[in-house]
Amino acid sequence: MRDAGNVRVLVPVAVLEGQVIPDQVIRLLSSATVVLLAYHEIPEQTAPEQAREQFEPKARTELEDLVEAFETEGTAVETHLVFTHDSGQTIERTATEADCDAVLLSNPAPTLDRIIVPVKEHINIDTISKVVAGLGRGRDVDITLFHAVANDEAVPDGEALLDEVVNELTTLGLDRDKLSRSVVVAQKPLQALISGAEDHDVVVMGEEEPTIRGQLFGETSERVAEQTVGPVIVVRRPLEPDETDEVDEADEAGEIDEADETDEIDEADETDEIDEADNTG
Repeated sequence: MRDAGNVRVLVPVAVLEGQVIPDQVIRLLSSATVVLLAYHEIPEQTAPEQAREQFEPKARTELEDLVEAFETEGTAVETHLVFTHDSGQTIERTATEADCDAVLLSNPAPTLDRIIVPVKEHINIDTISKVVAGLGRGRDVDITLFHAVANDEAVPDGEALLDEVVNELTTLGLDRDKLSRSVVVAQKPLQALISGAEDHDVVVMGEEEPTIRGQLFGETSERVAEQTVGPVIVVRRPLEPDETDEVDEADEAGEIDEADETDEIDEADETDEIDEADNTG
């Protein structure tokens, strides 16, 4: 058996909006390192310093309660408390800086006994396998590997692809008897996945390359989260060099001295964000 290594999952929480993380999700993530991002999105005209003075005590209390819930399950937790004008960019930056393998899109989760894992060729299969193995090893969960093809002729290739993933997951310590395969013929793969997810409690899926369609209609993972009842864990793809440069630029802008009282920060970055990082456990 090969060690899957430590799985790092970013858990974003709108800390002052009453968002909660279901107990079942907390238990599912107990074997991972959780990077808990407590954020509060503020209006463009509000300075982060002002928001911190106004909201930090309540936000920190909420964050401490979340940390306690995870640590009760034995989870290693790292924390960030952020006041930002753009939560999406905050989540992306934190996931990159904290070297997270995956990001949680939280939904209600009465039970987490069945996991569905859509698999595509060339979509980060190694890291998806690492995350699935890290979350599933030692648990009584059934895992379905899902693949959609355009026609019947492509079914054997789809089955071969899923066989490779099954072999990788068993090498990483999962019980083969808990793994099943589903290859479906579908002209609309997303709808086929959403239908398949109806019989499962959580989706673990790879992040896709950005597309114009994604910008218009939402990324695939976001659409799955909106149309299914359970949480979605999005396995991050490796960043391209130019994307890494963009994150580096955001880091530099975020280091502007607060005493300068300047709002002239690159709009492509974190836009006047205060990030208080902490490590717990």
